[in-house]
Order: sequence, then C-alpha cells, then structure tokens
Amino acid sequence: MTLTEKFFVECVKMGIKGETVSSIPNELDYKKLYNLCKAHSMSVVVFNALYGVKEKVLPSFLDALLKIVRRHVKKDVQKDHDVNELLSAFEENGLRYMPLKGYYLRKLYPSTDMRYSADFDILIDLKELKKVREVAYKLGLKTERHDEHHDIVYNPETKTVFELHKTIFVGELEKYFGGGEKGFEKAKLKEGYNYFYEMDKETFYISVLAHSAYHFALDAGVGIRHLTDIYLYQKAYALDKEYLNAELEKCGLIKFNEEFEKLANYFFEDEKPTDFTKKLAKHVLESTLLANEEKQMASLVVSNAKGEEGEKKAKKRSFLRAIFPIKEHMQFSYPVLKKHGYLLPIFYVIRWFHVLFTRPRNVGKLKKMQNVSTLEIEYIKEIRNGLGIQDL
Repeated sequence: MTLTEKFFVECVKMGIKGETVSSIPNELDYKKLYNLCKAHSMSVVVFNALYGVKEKVLPSFLDALLKIVRRHVKKDVQKDHDVNELLSAFEENGLRYMPLKGYYLRKLYPSTDMRYSADFDILIDLKELKKVREVAYKLGLKTERHDEHHDIVYNPETKTVFELHKTIFVGELEKYFGGGEKGFEKAKLKEGYNYFYEMDKETFYISVLAHSAYHFALDAGVGIRHLTDIYLYQKAYALDKEYLNAELEKCGLIKFNEEFEKLANYFFEDEKPTDFTKKLAKHVLESTLLANEEKQMASLVVSNAKGEEGEKKAKKRSFLRAIFPIKEHMQFSYPVLKKHGYLLPIFYVIRWFHVLFTRPRNVGKLKKMQNVSTLEIEYIKEIRNGLGIQDL
C-alpha cells in the first residue's frame, strides 16, 4: 500500500470505531485520498476520523469532503422517512417483506450516515408482485427498471431508490437461501409485526457475506465498505461460530469468510498479514465499490470456464451464455416459459431487443470480453481461487 492508501485505511479504522487520527502524514496525496473516500463511499467515515486534527488538514480538501458529508447526512435523514413509509405500507396492505443488508448494517456504525448507500434492498414475495407494484405506485414511486431479479423503483422527489428483490440470490447461492420461497424460508416473523420477516443473526451474517462474495465474483472485486460491514457485525454480535462455520461450508463460503476476516483484522486490528492478504488488500483498494470493466470481463470469462479448458473456449462460452442465458434464468424473466417451454427461441429474440434498446452498454461489454488479456485472466483466477469462489 502507498502512504496515502495506508492513511485512508487508518482513517476508516478510526472512523468506524468513533475515534480520530492523531496526526497527518507530510507527504499525503490529498487528491488520491479524496478519490478513495468518494470511490469507496467512505467520505463521512473519514471526515469524522479527521475531525480532531482538522486544523492540520488542507482546507480545500476538507471543504470538498464536507460537501459530500452534508449531502449524505441529508439523504440519510430523508431515506429513513421514505423507508419507513414503504415498509408501513407493506405491513398495512398485508404484503410479506424482509429488509436486507443496509436496514440493519447502518445501525452498527457510530452514526447511520457513515454507511451511505445509493439504494435500499427489500425482499418481497414474488407471488404478491402485482399488489406490491400497486402499493409502490400509490406512494408515488416511479419505475427505473424491472428485471428478473428485482423491481427498481424510486421516489422522484427525494431520489430514494428501492431494490425490491424477487429472490435474495441467484445461481449457487440461491440454492442455500431457498428455492420456492426465494429467501423467506430462512426467516421468521419479527415480533410485533404480521408481515415483517427477518433472519436470525447467523443467517443474516451469511447473507451479508454472500452478497460480498456474489459481487466479488460478478464485478471482480468489492470496496472496503464490505469489510467494515462484516467487521462491525462480528463485533456487535456473539455469533455461534460452530453453527456459522457449518452453514458456511454448506453454501461454499467458508474460505471466503476466513480470508475476509484476515483482511479485516489486517486493516482494523493491525494483525500481521499473509502474502495473499496483502494481495487481496491491494485488490480491494483498487476495486472500489465495483472493479474496472477489464477485471469484470476477466471474472466473467473465468466463471464460465470449464475445468482447464483454453482461454479462447472460455471466452466463447461466456459470450454465448450472455446471448443465450440458461433456461432457468429465462423462466425467471418470462414465467410463461415454465408452462410453454417451446416458446424459448421467441423469448430469446424478445430479450435481445430489450437489451439492445434499454441496456446498450451491455452490448459494448460483450465486445470488450473478447479483448481481455491472458495476464488479467490468470490474475483473477488466483484471487478467486484464493477466496474459494471459483464456482460462483
């Protein structure tokens, strides 16, 4: 890590513990520090960590950071109102719902505005989708996008975005979190409510970890906030480690958890790192919340490779999988295919037109996939294998 990266990590460490740093390095690269804060969504955390020595901080940097902080604080207050309004509407209308990730995680930080996120995730019952949409529209929410995994809606006045998940996960992780109920079978009713579901502490932790693993596999990396979430959650709750590890084995995340724990302890507890932990630390800091497109395309190629087959075949398979998703994914997007499978070719054409006109950027990504370097593919393989997520 560079001096500025080390200082950024130190600020994050102190900020999430409600403490401040004691000094400012002389050779600090303020531009790079600002970019790290912004890219990792850690502006409020770092600002709070610097508060005790703010007189020693470059004024222009502090002013720029303060602008982001004020915006995040304002959005945090507004989001609380919007979220409570939607959850209350679901409860009043008899619709099953389960808040995910941020609803609980933000409360673990010294202040909720420290965990800024662009959206709010809620699991809904797919069988109640029509009524869920009716309730959302009555509240004045507008549609950003409907896809096979979630409805994305937003408040046009406050810009609060909701991801209404139809399933917690897809692929391998969906098998662990539930098939028919898409996640509700891993939860129970919250005391005092009729439709509010929540997971036990260990299962929720696994869902948070699985979310990080899923994004790491899909986007070839995650930012430091995924680590602060995991670290603070483990600090807040006495988890049943024996049960937790047994469940992590079942869903294939035991190695991922071990390596992320090592990285969190390296960053936030100053524990001595292994060689792989150092490499992972560099990767996470460079990844930010989402890795660059070349790494993403390399990860896609690696995830679609079979055994030790060559790079050319893996790229071809990845391309074809993007053009022709597996039958189960198509059935999720177009439920009519569950009863009328013979219509699959027609719905492939429908999907192509939909992507072409609504998500043209994805077409450009397919072209970039063919140009991913061998070196990048081998690097991603090493990282994925080290985390035990080669099959995600």
